[in-house]
Amino acid sequence: MLGAPTPPRQAGGAEGNPVTALREALAAEQWSVAARVIGRSWGLLIEEFPADLDAAFQALPLESLRTARGVAAIREIWLATSIEPQHVVPASGPTPAMEFAGSLADADARHPVLDELALACAQMVAARMGGRHGEALDHARRVETLSHVVETTVPAARRVRQPLALLQAGITRALAGEVCGALPLLQSAYERAPYGRSDYVAKGAAGNLALFHAVEGDLDIARRWLARHDELPSSPSPHTKRVLFTGDLARALIAIETLDRDGAEAALARLEPGINAEQSWGPVVTFLHARHGVVWGDRYRALSWLQRDSTRYAGRLGPVSLMGALLVAAEVDLLLSLGRGDQALARLNRAESCPVLTAARARLELLAGRPDEAARLAAEAADITHSSRVRLEGLVVQAAAELRSGDEHDTREAWRRVQEAARSTGARLQLAALSCSDQQGLLALGGTPTPAPLERPMFPPAIALVRLTNQELLMLRGLASFRSQKELADAMFLSLNTVKTHLRAAYQKLGVSSRAEALTVAGGAGLL
Repeated sequence: MLGAPTPPRQAGGAEGNPVTALREALAAEQWSVAARVIGRSWGLLIEEFPADLDAAFQALPLESLRTARGVAAIREIWLATSIEPQHVVPASGPTPAMEFAGSLADADARHPVLDELALACAQMVAARMGGRHGEALDHARRVETLSHVVETTVPAARRVRQPLALLQAGITRALAGEVCGALPLLQSAYERAPYGRSDYVAKGAAGNLALFHAVEGDLDIARRWLARHDELPSSPSPHTKRVLFTGDLARALIAIETLDRDGAEAALARLEPGINAEQSWGPVVTFLHARHGVVWGDRYRALSWLQRDSTRYAGRLGPVSLMGALLVAAEVDLLLSLGRGDQALARLNRAESCPVLTAARARLELLAGRPDEAARLAAEAADITHSSRVRLEGLVVQAAAELRSGDEHDTREAWRRVQEAARSTGARLQLAALSCSDQQGLLALGGTPTPAPLERPMFPPAIALVRLTNQELLMLRGLASFRSQKELADAMFLSLNTVKTHLRAAYQKLGVSSRAEALTVAGGAGLL
């Protein structure tokens, strides 16, 4: 795997300068040389010489893209990256003077581990941009392994690629749902940034650390990283706007979770134009708008946007993703805030179980008048999660459920744990989600006061819930589309008696006795 590649034949006298080497290789139609230069220096070309890279991809035969290692992945990254006019250097312009650790022919400068690191990083970023989180995660682990090899085998002066590779590996692991593994990589990128050649790495790492700590619910830590992000200067770079964009994602989430409405809306306004060439960040923006909507915004509009974007980003929201479960939980919260308990239950039933959705189901059971089941689910979510935010949400629901059950001892213990978790994280939104009566009952036990009541409650004190199964819902929706029972049976490969059994059960739960009544009641509950 680590065998040294064949040194490229130098096209001209620009030894050590990859930009000149690429231009001369293209002019001489030395396609294999050009492909090797791209594979070795793709980060530099994307960042500072996109016009040269564009010219190369237009000129290179498809066969060379397929046979050169990693070049197809680099082309995928390039196609997914927008070109900002202010940083395009004409491909025919003079080659700027550059200082490199050595020439392209210098075996030490072309250390084989560095070449493998560049290749793995390209494949990782390409897979992430394509929404292939499982594949991207495999490459991220390889980047991490190679980075450790670089640390022990490559002289410090030659490690200029390492900080950026660590930053990209951290982002990839976080977006693939491995936040705990991502945070050390991002911190390593921040610490090693002075040794790299990309000036924006430290600021980018700090912004991503702020964002992912905020996603986890550790808001005091997130604030400290955001302060470092803001303190670092923004160097002229095509990536500057994207780095600032990540900082604003973190800023918006911190403001929402701490009930800073003005700060949240100012940050969200900066996200509206969206420097979002990489669609990986799209679900994060959708999540922020949903969280804002359930607290202060237009809930109907937020729900419509979330459902639209969940369909739009469906390929990126599989089981191996950070945002998949978070967007389902945000949708459930919006449905509960609108009193649509049946739709919330149906949405949860279609999703795979995980701690964040167990906490959402616990809230649903609390509002549906089943405090014992709510307490059980909330305790389960709080005990098995690694996320401070999900743990606090579970503890808050558990405290409210124990209060409604009338068990004073368990209520006091749950409330004590809520107070500890809230103090350690700096979060306020979960406490504000309590109903006024629950807040008053828990405050009577002592402890730190909850946040001042919101202008409107996040959730109704109770919801009516019809617990239809997914099969019963399918039957009702089939009837709504004017299908007969026989047509439903044929379409679903079921017997007619099975269809009748499901419909009979649905009618009983809805308290109706005819098709017309069932469709009226189910439609009114938002089930159709």
